[in-house]
Order: sequence, then structure tokens, then C-alpha cells
Amino acid sequence: MERIVIFGKGGIGKSTVACGISASLAAAGKRVLHVGCDPKHDSTAALLRGKLIEPVVDRIEKVKGVTAEDIVVRSPLGVDCVEAGGPTAGVGCGGRGITRMLEIFNEAELLDESKYDLALYDVLGDVVCGGFAAPLRKGIGEKVVIVTSEELMALYAANNIARAVVHYANNGIALAGLIVNLKDPEADRKVVERFAERINTRILAWIPRDPLVREAEYNRTTVVEAYPQAPISRVLRELAERIHDESVADRPLPTPMNEEEFHVGARARFRADLEHEMMQTVAAEQAEAAAALAGPKIVEDGEVSVPLASLTRGDALAAAKAKREEQAARYAVELRAGSRAIRLGLIGAQEAVQRLRAAFPEHASKLGAEELTA
Repeated sequence: MERIVIFGKGGIGKSTVACGISASLAAAGKRVLHVGCDPKHDSTAALLRGKLIEPVVDRIEKVKGVTAEDIVVRSPLGVDCVEAGGPTAGVGCGGRGITRMLEIFNEAELLDESKYDLALYDVLGDVVCGGFAAPLRKGIGEKVVIVTSEELMALYAANNIARAVVHYANNGIALAGLIVNLKDPEADRKVVERFAERINTRILAWIPRDPLVREAEYNRTTVVEAYPQAPISRVLRELAERIHDESVADRPLPTPMNEEEFHVGARARFRADLEHEMMQTVAAEQAEAAAALAGPKIVEDGEVSVPLASLTRGDALAAAKAKREEQAARYAVELRAGSRAIRLGLIGAQEAVQRLRAAFPEHASKLGAEELTA
């Protein structure tokens, strides 16, 4: 079974590309498992004609002894879809839902090699840590594909993901390459090409901006199903075949940049001939900043102007009361969310208590774990 992990910065078009790949391979006769690994649990919506399926972490709260049939929903094209889900925002790690889902997969024997030709994981890639790195574990993922664009922060996320690939390389993980989902058709592609060369990988495909993709999204389907003869659909089908047929043994280890190297490289547009010069400039700027901080601080006219508070005493008391009531209401909501997250195994009781105490010191100072587990 091929095991593909698609990472990318939020909003980059990662799920659109991932659904296009899954749909293309299913249409070609492959047995595909598409796994959404985003707490928003909307990765599979286009495959399921806009239907949002119940996440695994919610399902296990209702059903004991979960089976594959309890968590898998088949799309009209034949793609088996699963969504991890996650805890309520602010309570527990969003990636913990992915970790728990993979535990359920093992219990339900969903990843048995005989069941599928391909398992594709669609993973939020802004931060590759904790549960969001779970698909990089041994025996789960194999080929990592990064969806990026010509925009700087998309390349920054791609560089961080490449660093995670290096970290998990001993698990048999390899970086297959980049998919560049262009935001601007007039963008200078050479910057992205130099970035790919800098981190020792390649560009698998350039995805042009196409209004048919937006039309398909509004119609709650994938572009390859809605417009199979369109050029954009041909690009996605060829990309899907290329990724599926790729051998991880042929891919070199990436060479991602550290933080300073990335920012210097970005200023140089990743031109190697300019990076050395830019590094010298950065060093000079840092020295100048350090000298300025160490020197005497002079305040103009010898005074600092501080604006007077404009609120009356009555206004201030009313505002303080409203703030306390708002905090109490928020605390009640987060308390319930914390209890639910503990029941689902998304967070430990003591960790939940610590988080609530940190967020609501006035209300949770005497909170005990037994109150959350009662």
C-alpha cells in the first residue's frame, strides 16, 4: 500500500489538491483511503459532495469497540473517507485527535495492506509537531508531498516541513517534492525553483490558477469530477500518477535552512550568489542594534507623555463587572470542553487543570482533576 502525506500551510489549497489526487486515483481504479487530519474536519467535503462526516474523536464518544464501518464513509467515486477531528479550540493539542485516530485505525485494522492501494493523509502543516507529526511515524506515512505557493510564508512553512522530514527520515519518510499552487499567474517562478534547489528537492507540478476550481468548490465537488476534460484536471491526474509511482528510495534527504538562513535567503530571493553578501549585512545590522541597546537612552524633552484615562469611575466599575461576567461564562464553557476532551483521551486530567488555571487564574485556582473527571 502506498502511503502519502500531504502537508501545506493553511489556506494554500492543500485540501483541494489532496482531494483532486484521491479522486484521480480512484477514477483510475485504485482503492483509496483519504484521511483528513485537520481539526476543522472538512478535508473530505469535496469528495463527499459537501457532506461533513462525523470525526473519529466524536464517534468514539458514542460507540464502544469502534470498527472500520463506524468511521469510514465512501464517496460517490469510491474513495473511503475518514476525518480525525480534534478537541474544542483552546483545550488540548489539536493534533491529539490525529494520534487518537491512528490508535483507532490500529484497533479496527483499517491500515491492513490488503484493504487499500493507497492511503492519503491531508495534514495541516503550519506547525509540524505533536499529533500533526503522527502521520510521519513508522508504518503510517512514507511519501511526503508539500503544497506551497510563490508566497514567502508558504515557502517558510515548506522549509519547516522539510525539517520535519529530516527528523523522521529514519522512519522511512522521504520528501517526494513540492506542488506549487500558484496564487499569481505572473509570479516569478525562478524564486520557487531556487528555493526547491536550496532544500534539495524538486517541483512535482505547477498548479495554475483556474476559475473552474472555484466553480467546483461552490458545487461541492472536485474539479476532476466536475470538469474531467479541463486542462487543470489533466494536470491533477498526471500529478496523482507521478506521486503514486514515485519510489522513496530514489529521493535524497532534503537540506532545509535554519531560521536565519531562510530569512537571509528570502531577502536574496534564494540566489546563492547574493546570500553571502546578505549574511554580512545581517551581521552588521545585528551589531548595530546591539550597540544601540547598550547605549544611553535619551527621551526628548526629558519627559514621557502618558495619556490620562478618559473613563469615569462609574464607567470603569461597569466595564470591570462586564469583563468578570464574560470571563466566568468563558470559564464555564472551557470547563465543559476540558471534561469532554479528557473523556475522549485527547488530554490528561492534570494537563487540562494546568491549562485552565493558566487561562483562568481567578476561577480555576482551586480546581482539581476530580472535578473534570466526575
